[in-house]
Amino acid sequence: MEKNNLKKIAIIGAESTGKSWLCERLAKHFNTIWVPEYAREYFNNFNSSNYALSDLIKIAKKQIELEKDYASKANQLLFCDTSIITIKIWAELEFKKVPTFIYDQISKSDYNCFLLTNNDLPWQADNQRQNKFNRELIFKLNEDEIKKTGLPYFIVKGFDDSRLNEAIKIVQSI
Repeated sequence: MEKNNLKKIAIIGAESTGKSWLCERLAKHFNTIWVPEYAREYFNNFNSSNYALSDLIKIAKKQIELEKDYASKANQLLFCDTSIITIKIWAELEFKKVPTFIYDQISKSDYNCFLLTNNDLPWQADNQRQNKFNRELIFKLNEDEIKKTGLPYFIVKGFDDSRLNEAIKIVQSI
């Protein structure tokens, strides 16, 4: 069961924009926990270059499950290293269609706000990042989707501690 006073903050953006780094450090700063992006775990055990739309639904369901589980353990704030919005954009770009389940989950999401990571960090490759789509396009798609929710969002910029400090100030203002 989620705590009534819990504030959930989704951190979204293009690949390699420091979302996980930011979640981890914000959670540490605010003495709470953060929800990792389940897709990364999923693709540790599955070929990330050969998947189906049904895999995105599995990933979305597990991400939602993790958020609920972590919410019961969080200390006033819960930072989420992605949201269903990310999966929606992924489905649109990769498969040119979005399952109804994804749309339904976006409308049911219970975030208090979004932190949208700017693309000002240099690209860093890893085994799962494919960089198939322009990061500016991904940023714009994320921003457009956030606006549809009507929830507040803040763009986080800068490098290292300046990025973290900006995000801390934003979270403190919510």
